[in-house]
Amino acid sequence: MIFTTTYKLDKPYFYECFDQSLPYSKRARPKYFLLVLLVALGLFGIYGLGDHYLGTFLLMLALLECIAFYYRRPWWVTRQMLSRASGSQVTLTFDEEGIRSANHYKNYQLTWQDINEIISTERGLILKTKSGMQYISKAILTDETIDFINKKATQ
Repeated sequence: MIFTTTYKLDKPYFYECFDQSLPYSKRARPKYFLLVLLVALGLFGIYGLGDHYLGTFLLMLALLECIAFYYRRPWWVTRQMLSRASGSQVTLTFDEEGIRSANHYKNYQLTWQDINEIISTERGLILKTKSGMQYISKAILTDETIDFINKKATQ
């Protein structure tokens, strides 16, 4: 069986991809250890060493880390929108070998053996592999295609 579908890499798709993947990502929580370390070293630099420049620099790094965490969603989407592939049509093909994704700028194939886990979210599927995660929106898939993916990945 071969299933083929297409979708456009646009801003709503990137927002959906980020929102649905974030709870399963390593970046879902702030880097508390880094923040505590930077604040402690900053305070030690100011009060322990008397070096206000070093201490202030470390405290500003901690603040920058907080800002980066707070704005991670718009920053990630902006980076994706600035990529060459933004706005292009992607063709997904599901067959006996795996999943092929092709657009004008990049092609890749994911075999069924590479998929370690499939996570079904409210709006899509997350395919976990050793190298990372791939998100596929359910809006572009039929029920038959979703059943095919689940069946092939569990074999």
